[in-house]
Amino acid sequence: MLLLLPLALMGWASVQGWRADEVLREAQVIDPVWIRVRQALAALAYWLALAALVAGPATWLKLRLDAWRARQSRDFLYDRLLLCWRALGHWLVAYTALLVGALALSLAYELSWGWSHFKAGGWFMLLVAVPVLGVLWAGCLLIKRLRQQWHVLERPSSAFLGQTLGRDKAPALWAWIAQLAHAAGAPVPDHIVVGIDQSFFVTSVDVALQPAGERLTGRTLYLPLTYLSTLSQAETASIIGHELGHFSSRDTERGSAIGAQFSLMCRHFSSLSAEAADPAWIERPALWMTQRFLHHWHLAVHHWGRAQELVADRVGGNIAGERLFCQALLRVIALDAEINRLLAEHHPNLIQALADHLRHTPLRLNDAVLDHAIAHPFDTHPPTVLRLQQLDVVLDDALLAQATRVPTEHDRHWFSELTRITNPQGE
Repeated sequence: MLLLLPLALMGWASVQGWRADEVLREAQVIDPVWIRVRQALAALAYWLALAALVAGPATWLKLRLDAWRARQSRDFLYDRLLLCWRALGHWLVAYTALLVGALALSLAYELSWGWSHFKAGGWFMLLVAVPVLGVLWAGCLLIKRLRQQWHVLERPSSAFLGQTLGRDKAPALWAWIAQLAHAAGAPVPDHIVVGIDQSFFVTSVDVALQPAGERLTGRTLYLPLTYLSTLSQAETASIIGHELGHFSSRDTERGSAIGAQFSLMCRHFSSLSAEAADPAWIERPALWMTQRFLHHWHLAVHHWGRAQELVADRVGGNIAGERLFCQALLRVIALDAEINRLLAEHHPNLIQALADHLRHTPLRLNDAVLDHAIAHPFDTHPPTVLRLQQLDVVLDDALLAQATRVPTEHDRHWFSELTRITNPQGE
């Protein structure tokens, strides 16, 4: 697409220039103005298309080089991802504008010819121009969308369902989290949010909390009530230690922020492409280039994100031991599929439905589950087997039995006792 469209427009402009030259040679009147105008239109269209032809591959090569450098250097990734994304946005606007300009000039040429030869069949060219005008309009709308929407990542944010737990509402919980943060060598989060439709995570991007619309800035720790009703307090401490490990140093926190930023870039692209579900041919190069950008930079983000996750695993293992952390990790993974299934069924009381479900349905951990990476709104986790290997923990029957046990009364109630708040699900 990067080469085909400019080449097609260059070919069209060349034919138009040749037609104008032929008419000029055959004209009885010396140097007719209207023929010179058409020559100028064809020449300008040719040079705009040529500029697009050069700019497309050059930008593509720069994109590949930067993505390769990001995979070689973590600092390059952290420093350049947003800058390269901004540059891509400017390039997409410029490239699309070059195509739109070349097409508009070529269309103006044909409209001029059709009008001057209206009685000799030129009216047909005027009819042909109608769908081309539609393509031009689509290109102009794409430029408008890119200019209006591309800046949304200047200050990335996220939105999810949840409720904040302030220090005044749950002082014991905050004191416990502060102890875990101290053990992890990490700062205490600025906000604690509880919800039911995510797993454990932390983020430092701005959060728009739904449905209240509350805006959170700084470091946010998300605690899922579903998992909290099935994990022991010690297991939960290990998982929270892992999450706080993302804030344990400047590099790990920057890595977490980059993961969040890249995730939002992907969402932005999904939104942009959804608006052009059946894109016109003039829109396809911009969408294709954005998709390629995300693909190649994803390799770098995934590479360094995996390294950061393994570092955070060690922090989680330091809270209560590597074996207990792996037990908690396996339990979260085993619960993930069950909770997602119940979420899809829209139970009015999800936590009670989960408790009833686990009384009759044992948790399973097979090879497919062990290869599974936990769903996360911002990061990509490494495969579970690799995470256990990095911590030198052997997956034996005793570990599997603890990870897949039926929730005990302690598992179900320790968190509500710690927070002493009314469960939003009504328990």
